[in-house]
Amino acid sequence: MCPAAPESLRKKYDLRWDVLDIIISGKSSIDSGVGFRISSSEEAGRFFGSYGYDVENPIERAEAFGLYQESISFIRKYFLQPENPQGLKLEVPRKILELTDIRDLLLMANASLPGQGNDTPGNLLKLFACSILKVMHTLAHIDQDLRTSYFADIQKQIFDRFYKAIHRDSEERLFLGDKADDPSRVNLVAFETKPKKSRDSTLLKLLHKPENVAEDIFDRVGIRFVTESRFDALRVVKYLKDKMIVMPPNIKPSRSRNTLINMDAFREQLSGLMDRAEKEGMSEAELIKELEQAAQTQWTNPDNPHTSEFYRAIQFTARQLIKLENPAYREVRDLKSYAKSHTVEEHMLKIIDRIDLKYVQKEIRFFYPYEVQIVDKKSFEENERGRSAHSEYKKAQLQTALRRVMGALVDVAR
Repeated sequence: MCPAAPESLRKKYDLRWDVLDIIISGKSSIDSGVGFRISSSEEAGRFFGSYGYDVENPIERAEAFGLYQESISFIRKYFLQPENPQGLKLEVPRKILELTDIRDLLLMANASLPGQGNDTPGNLLKLFACSILKVMHTLAHIDQDLRTSYFADIQKQIFDRFYKAIHRDSEERLFLGDKADDPSRVNLVAFETKPKKSRDSTLLKLLHKPENVAEDIFDRVGIRFVTESRFDALRVVKYLKDKMIVMPPNIKPSRSRNTLINMDAFREQLSGLMDRAEKEGMSEAELIKELEQAAQTQWTNPDNPHTSEFYRAIQFTARQLIKLENPAYREVRDLKSYAKSHTVEEHMLKIIDRIDLKYVQKEIRFFYPYEVQIVDKKSFEENERGRSAHSEYKKAQLQTALRRVMGALVDVAR
């Protein structure tokens, strides 16, 4: 038996570590600096087909091309000068702008087009093509999230649960409770619901996250309570739990954060205070005063000892079962009813009769995440004007997304 040529052995057992890192080692494709090896237009077509877009189908080809065009516009707007003064001082290569076959973008990303080498212009073309594909990939996941078209109904069902417990008393003071004299009432400084994220905002958020798929955005529906004191923040949590507005089994544990109250210290003091209240006949007003003081205990996060200098809040992600009537079911049912009571051409009647309603879902149901944030007035004001201000967060988010998407182009632009 003749020994295999060294070249064929190398090709046969080349495991492509960069790709394996994405599949089995938890690395995101957005962070990959090496593209997939595509050497022909046919191979590029198979790649798009396996991804989900049949480029031989004119509708799907147009859809993929639309993603390409939107990605270029997005990169120009957020990552390049002059539209973003802090962006890279680079221009999208003309070859990319003049592209007519979406498969060529994959060939450009892999330096496989005729005459495209590793010289500076060729390398620039490759890097830009890779960046555009990263944005296209993220946009595709946004567009294919089936729940997006139901967003208005989702918001309404989730918010309604909370709105029913939000009231104002005769003096126009905002509170959480069934009525003004509700013993569980919690006075509020503010209650806010988050407006729908813009498409660009959603895209930026996904691009700066390792898990950049639409299902991983948990705060598209957001609710914020601002209380008068830190202890009241805990009382809001208790009220939401007791009234079953928030269901503990539907909390996503990995998304729960508390940088507002040192719960270990508070729990320890609460036990002693309750004993004192029973033994000494402490009034409820006195007990609340002591509890509010206990809630002020300095909080230091062992994972981040500087937490106290930055953002302070209680926040968690819950999930609610959304129930929506399927309009298609009603239309098909009415069509079948009409066909039975009116004169319909025979071949049409046969087609309508073949439609079995058991295959048309009457109600659409799915769990949808929403984020609840609870913060006291003082911390809220500090959050807004401090280093954790939302504008600073958005700037940092943009810079992270820029570095991840543009990759080596950041060094080219220096």
